[in-house]
Amino acid sequence: MDKLKLVKTIVFILTFLLVFGSLMLIGTLFKKTKTLPRLPKEVNLQEPIGSRISDLQTKENLLYLTIRDGGLADRIIIFDTITGQKVSTIYLNQREQ
Repeated sequence: MDKLKLVKTIVFILTFLLVFGSLMLIGTLFKKTKTLPRLPKEVNLQEPIGSRISDLQTKENLLYLTIRDGGLADRIIIFDTITGQKVSTIYLNQREQ
C-alpha cells in the first residue's frame, strides 16, 4: 500500500512540474513576442548614401543600429521607437582623412 501511495505522489509531483513548466514557457514566449518595438511608418536616419546597417539590437523602447560605410567611421545610432527620434550617435573608429 505504501508503494502505491509513493507512486501516486511521484506522478502528482511530475504532473505539476510539467504543467507549471509549460505555463512558464508559454508566458516567456508571449512576453518576448509582445515587447517588440513599434516603429513609425517612415524613419529617416539622415545617414550618407552608401551607409548600411550591419547589426540591430533592441532594449525596451530603444533601438541600437550599428552603421558602417557611407564615408564615415563605424557608428552606433540609438533610436527611440516611441518618439521616432534619433537619441544619440556613437562613433566607434576614427578614419584618417
